[in-house]
Amino acid sequence: MEAINILQWGFPVLSIAILLVAWWLLNGRLKRQRLDDQLELGKMEAQRLKELDLVKSDFFSNVTHEFRTPLTLILGHLEQVIPTVADQQAKKELIVVKRNAKILEKLINQLLDIAKIEANKMDIDLRRGNIVPFVSEIQKSFVSLSLRKGVALKFHADEESINMDFDPDKIELIFFNLLSNAFKFTDNGEVNLRIGLAQKDGKDCCKLVVQDTGIGIIEEQIDKVFDRFYQSENSRWRKNKGTGIGLALVKDLVDLHQGHIDLKSISGVGTEITILLPLEQEISDTQSEMEIPALDPIDPDLEVTVDFEPQTQVLSEEEISAQNIVLVIEDNDDIRNFLRLTLEPRYRVFEAIDGETGIAKATEIIPDIIICDIMMPGKDGFEVTKSLKKQEKTSHVPIVLLTAKAGVENRITGLETGADAYIPKPFSSEELHARITNLIEGRKKLKEKFSRALTIKPEVAIEPSMEQKFLMRVKGVVDQFLGDENFSVEQLSKEVGMSRAQLHRKLIALTGVSASRFVRNYRLEHAHQLLQNKVGTVSEIAYRVGYSSPAYFTKCFTEDYGISPSQVKKEI
Repeated sequence: MEAINILQWGFPVLSIAILLVAWWLLNGRLKRQRLDDQLELGKMEAQRLKELDLVKSDFFSNVTHEFRTPLTLILGHLEQVIPTVADQQAKKELIVVKRNAKILEKLINQLLDIAKIEANKMDIDLRRGNIVPFVSEIQKSFVSLSLRKGVALKFHADEESINMDFDPDKIELIFFNLLSNAFKFTDNGEVNLRIGLAQKDGKDCCKLVVQDTGIGIIEEQIDKVFDRFYQSENSRWRKNKGTGIGLALVKDLVDLHQGHIDLKSISGVGTEITILLPLEQEISDTQSEMEIPALDPIDPDLEVTVDFEPQTQVLSEEEISAQNIVLVIEDNDDIRNFLRLTLEPRYRVFEAIDGETGIAKATEIIPDIIICDIMMPGKDGFEVTKSLKKQEKTSHVPIVLLTAKAGVENRITGLETGADAYIPKPFSSEELHARITNLIEGRKKLKEKFSRALTIKPEVAIEPSMEQKFLMRVKGVVDQFLGDENFSVEQLSKEVGMSRAQLHRKLIALTGVSASRFVRNYRLEHAHQLLQNKVGTVSEIAYRVGYSSPAYFTKCFTEDYGISPSQVKKEI
C-alpha cells in the first residue's frame, strides 16, 4: 500500500522536477543564444560603423584635396602679384588675403593628416640621424617672426649630437605647430626651445621642451587641450580663433614615434610642453648621416596682423554732432580692419576688440550704429546686444550682428536679444552698406516721430519705450528748471546722468536736435501754449520760460514760429 502511495506521488513530483530541469537548461541555452546573437549584432554594427567611418574619411579626404587646387591658384597668383604692387595700402590688403589663404592651407593639411591617422594610413618614415641640428634649423625659421613681434627666441642644446630614429617631416610639423602656438599667444617675454637627453620607463629618450611666457591655460582645461577641436576658454585663445586641431595633431604625431607629451601651464604666466621620444625605434631605415634641409624662414607678414593705421579713437568736438559714427566690435584683427576699410570714408569708424570694451566704447561715444561679432572672448555678441539695449544711453542704437553661424536658431536668438539685423559670414560689403543705410533711414523716421512729440502734452502710450521714458525724463528736468535763465546743457547733463557729449548724441539720434536746441524748443513750445491761453503778458511769459530779455525771447520765438508772440495773442 505504501509503495503504491509512493508511486502515486513520486511520479508526478519526478515529472515536475524533470520538466523544471529541462526548462532551466532550455532557458539557459536560449539566453546564451540571445547573448551570442547580441554579440554578433554588436560586431556587425561595429564593423558597419567602421566601414561608414572609412567611407566618410575617404570622402572628407577627397573633398579636402579638391580645396587645394583653387587654393594653390590663389596663393600662386598672390605671390606673383604682391611684389609688383606699388600702392602700399593695396599691398597690405593683398598680404592679408595671402595670410588667410595660408591659414586655410594649414587647416586643410592638418585635417588631411588627422583623417590619415584615423584611417591608420599615416605612414612614419623613420631615419637615423642627429636631431639637434635639425631642430635648430626649424627654430631658425622663426627668427624673423621673433624680431617682428619683439619676443625673444632662445635655443639651447645640452648635447651637440643626439643620434636617434625619427621622421623628419613629422618632427618639423610638430615643432612648427608648437612654436607657432607659442608666438601666437606670447606678446612679451620669450620663447625657449631646449633639447637634451632623459629616460622614460627605462628607455633612453630625447627630451624636447618648448616654453613660453604667454597667456597660459586655465588649470581646469589643461587635460582637454589635446582633444580634437577643443578650444580653451581663455579669452586670448578664443581671440586667435584656433581650430583645436594643432595640439591634437601634435599628440598623434608624437604617439606615432612611440613618444610621450606633457603640458604644464599657469594662466597669465606661460606654458611648457615637454616631448620625450625614444632614441631607438623597432623599425628604422638606418642612415648614419641624414642631410639637414634648409628651411624657408617664417614670413612675419603671414603670422602677424598687418596694421592699417586706424584713425584716432577719440570723438572730437566737431564729431559730437555727426550722424555717421559706426562702432565695430570684432575680436578678429583682419575682419575688424576689413570692416573699417570697407566703411571708411563714408562713416567714421571706432573699434573695440571684445564685448566688454565694446560696451564701454558704445556708452562713451553713443554711435549711430554698431556692428558686432557674435563669437567673441568674454561677453559674446548676444550679451553685448542685451546689455546695450537695456541701458538708457544706448537703447536706441541699431545693432548688426555678424556671425559664421548662419542657422535659423542663431538668427532667432540674435533677433530675440534686440538685434536690428543679422548678417552671416561671409558677407558682401554691398549687403553690409545696404543694411546700414536701411537702419539709418529707419532711425530718421524715429527722429521725426520723437521730434513731433516734443510738446509738453501728457504721454498717451500705455507702456512707453525706453526712448520715450528717456525723453520724458529730459522734459521733466527742463520743466523743473524752466524759469531758470542760468540753466545750461551741462546742468541738464548732470541731472540726466550723462556727459554733455553723450546727451548731445542721444538727443540728436532721437530727435535730430542738439541738447541746447532741445531746451530752446521746449521753452518756446511751452511759451506758445501760454500765449495761446493768454496767461500773462509777453514779458511775463518770457521770464516764466527762462528768458531774461523779452526782446531776445521775441526774436527767438519769431525765428521758430514765423510770427511774433504778440501776434499769437491777438489771433486767439
